Amino acid sequence: MIATLRHTPDTLPGLTGNSTFRDVCQAAIRVFNLMGQHRTAPYPNAYAVLFAYTTGSHEALVAEVEGLLMLKDQLSAYDMDMLYQEYLAADAATFETQGISQSIGNEIGTVLEIIEKSLKQNGDFTTSLDTFAEKVPGAASSGGLTAVVDGLITENRRMAELTRELNNVLAASQSLITRLNDQLEEVQAQASRDPVTALPNRRAFEKRLEDIAGLAARKNEGFCLVLADIDNFRQFVDTYGPQAGDAVLKDFGALLSASAGDADMAARYGGDEFALILPGKQLMPAYNQMVAVKHALRTAPHAIDGSDKAITGVTASFGLARGEPGMTAREVMDLAGLQLAEARKSGPNRVKAPGIG
Repeated sequence: MIATLRHTPDTLPGLTGNSTFRDVCQAAIRVFNLMGQHRTAPYPNAYAVLFAYTTGSHEALVAEVEGLLMLKDQLSAYDMDMLYQEYLAADAATFETQGISQSIGNEIGTVLEIIEKSLKQNGDFTTSLDTFAEKVPGAASSGGLTAVVDGLITENRRMAELTRELNNVLAASQSLITRLNDQLEEVQAQASRDPVTALPNRRAFEKRLEDIAGLAARKNEGFCLVLADIDNFRQFVDTYGPQAGDAVLKDFGALLSASAGDADMAARYGGDEFALILPGKQLMPAYNQMVAVKHALRTAPHAIDGSDKAITGVTASFGLARGEPGMTAREVMDLAGLQLAEARKSGPNRVKAPGIG
């Protein structure tokens, strides 16, 4: 068992669809090594928690595990269930996650059995070679030497066939583990994504906002927050139908996402309400950015599935606030919410910010 396993998760490679089998196995091995080091029972909930921890895919869970490891060496079944219920059980795909993690555990066991069997066969083959080597000096006649050579050839063929069989089984297990880890990562990603727009959902947004507010306090650097909703959306859906509503939601989400930089985050907050976090952004540039988005939305054609017609003239209202160092995420949200309310009062297609608009 490897002993040095107190990980720093943000230094570990995250698993993606482009991960190599080496990446996948390293992640799985880290999970099982952690279970061994911290005397954690290897069952599905524990695997799911430690998989999220080792890959750094859930920052709040990582921080919680690190806190536990600073206090004690053992991660008990109670700890695993507590972490699972708090951070992972709320996911819509809980049971799917359990099934995938259990399958990964089973398949890792298969790989370990293959490796153990291969080592035993290598040992048996080495013993056979040593036996034949001992016979060579005594094989004075040509017949005796021929028997030794025939024995070596037969043993070599047997070993080659066994190795081939093991490699085939191992290759199948490698492929399955890779697919299972991809599926597990996809399930976890879907839990933080809005299914209509594919943007981060409210849960992911609120977590990111908390992180940005904390970072702003540490770096003494402000950030901007935008709340926006589509004007008269319910009336729009009543007139054109839910498919048209989904098309507009997708298009508006795409416009917000396209306007965002690498460090920014656009999210669907709920219903027809969206949010955009702009780290390090000043108020006036953020305001101009939202003015450009509102103009783009108003002129954009929205194609409807099953129809050759496109709808134009959709508008949205925007509330913009700047989070100063030391402000909480809730305080910035409230400030942006007040600006959004002011925009709605002023009429459709407006951007409001303190002292602007």
